[in-house]
Amino acid sequence: MSKIFICLLFAINFFSFSQSQYQSREEKLEQLKSRQEIKFTEIEPNILKIEYPNGKVLYKNIGDYQPSLDYQHPTTYSPYFDSTIIDLTTIDTSLYCHKYRFWQEVPLTNFDFNHLRIGDVNNNGKTELYGSRKFFETPQEPITIYELNNNNVFTFTYQYDSVGYSWNIYDYDNDGRLDVHFLGFSGDQRFFIKENENSFATILKTSFIPYDSTYQVNDPKLGDFDGDQNTELLFAAGAGRGSMHIFEYNMITNTFDSVYRYQIREQRQLEVSGFSVSDFDLDGKTDIVFGTGSGAVHVVENQGNNQFDHVWLGYIESYSAYIHTWSNDIDENGKPEFWVLGDAYYGGIPITKLTIFETNGNNSYQAVGRVDLVGVFSFYAGTLQAVDIDHDGIDEIAVCIDDNFLILKFVGSRNHHTYEVFYIKKNELSANGENSVYFGSVLYDLLNNGEENILISMDHIINIGGGNVQAKRFTQIYKPDSTLSVKNHSTIYSEFFKLSQNYPNPFNPTTKISWQSPVNGQQTLKVYDVLGREVATLVDEYREAGSYEVEFDATNLPSGMYIYRLQSGSYSDVKKMILSK
Repeated sequence: MSKIFICLLFAINFFSFSQSQYQSREEKLEQLKSRQEIKFTEIEPNILKIEYPNGKVLYKNIGDYQPSLDYQHPTTYSPYFDSTIIDLTTIDTSLYCHKYRFWQEVPLTNFDFNHLRIGDVNNNGKTELYGSRKFFETPQEPITIYELNNNNVFTFTYQYDSVGYSWNIYDYDNDGRLDVHFLGFSGDQRFFIKENENSFATILKTSFIPYDSTYQVNDPKLGDFDGDQNTELLFAAGAGRGSMHIFEYNMITNTFDSVYRYQIREQRQLEVSGFSVSDFDLDGKTDIVFGTGSGAVHVVENQGNNQFDHVWLGYIESYSAYIHTWSNDIDENGKPEFWVLGDAYYGGIPITKLTIFETNGNNSYQAVGRVDLVGVFSFYAGTLQAVDIDHDGIDEIAVCIDDNFLILKFVGSRNHHTYEVFYIKKNELSANGENSVYFGSVLYDLLNNGEENILISMDHIINIGGGNVQAKRFTQIYKPDSTLSVKNHSTIYSEFFKLSQNYPNPFNPTTKISWQSPVNGQQTLKVYDVLGREVATLVDEYREAGSYEVEFDATNLPSGMYIYRLQSGSYSDVKKMILSK
């Protein structure tokens, strides 16, 4: 625990030095008031109810952080707990600008706390972007598709009617074709299917409102969470209901049936939002992690067909635990991590805290590390993603918060989570005094060349006089510098084991996996889905020392993330890959 004490002493002295560099609470509220498309109400002292144009409702606590009154199950901290402090108000962005360069801009967003949806639904090998379109002089338009052309420029391709928010690209009816899931203007969940194998998903098959029309659906996620080959819809109930829900698609009735609901029992419910889904305690059962406005972190675990139980409750030392992701064993101790992002004010100082959790037993978790981003508190931006950007087998963490996009790189060791900034991009419009905010970001290999692009969604609002404003919403796309490519700097050492990243990645439907072994012996290469279920055995035999490559054919598998694992004697390594049909 001495490391924490040293870091906190450093932080206290540092905060007093840099306090004038960040926006105060009052300045942040003035900016919020200037956003005419956002409605907010102070429902009690320091508690804001914020209603966004996409229908999302969040509660934000702008008072100084105080531990929750419901802190009856305090989060345990690992004895190896490390804390990294990064001051985003004084960081020199010029040190990182050479790593990525601006590529192009598309007039699409998915509004606050979100990013564009990306796929290749029509199977033509050209990446598609899904989002709502808005130019300065025109009203907000429905969901629109921009697709890469032969010159690798995204151009207008198709526009839907009466849908304003893109949720998921997923084969929800299990017919082997990708579907799209949108939010309709009337508040209903709309699912569109394809007319044929090479078309966009433009045929409305299901329109669904859970319970009644007053129910606000936040952060919906699709997946087979109980392993029964039926798609579940996981979502948080907005508008202060403080609950999470699981519905299952019923092929006979062509709708979704409720199978599980968990009602938060905190004294101050605020809101439920954000999800991470995997087997985090390694017991073979799917775990679902979500957070609340008071900083509580909950875990619900699948217990069988349509059966789920609430199994764990912890807290982060922050409010608004709304933003989540998970990573695949960054510190290589055999345990996956889930990340929870929250933000709050501490003595008037805004800090965003990323808390890292690992299992310490069946249905039990502990905080093993934290990254404190000093100087930021967000009313608009909030996305978190784990992705192996430099292809070294270890995930990086991409964060979009307030007017900052940054990538964190692990520089610790086993059981020691320490991080440094790999890349940072600040909102240049906002820095120049313009009314502009970030919404969110996503990293994706748009050209299918093994290099992830950065897509940052944002807006620009101008005052046209008379109390009126015009808004433009768009996404800026950045290309990596060539020196970031693993193809330019990976060196093979024949004396070591090495499992390489599959290529291409994402892939459809085949990809190649290569590895090398310095010794003779039994070698096993298997593929698993994100729930830990084995989907393919590619190699299981005795092999001589040497380099090998196999092709993985995922024709019969649905789109999504998969994990492949090489085992040879005491050596084991895993990597993630993405199937995008």
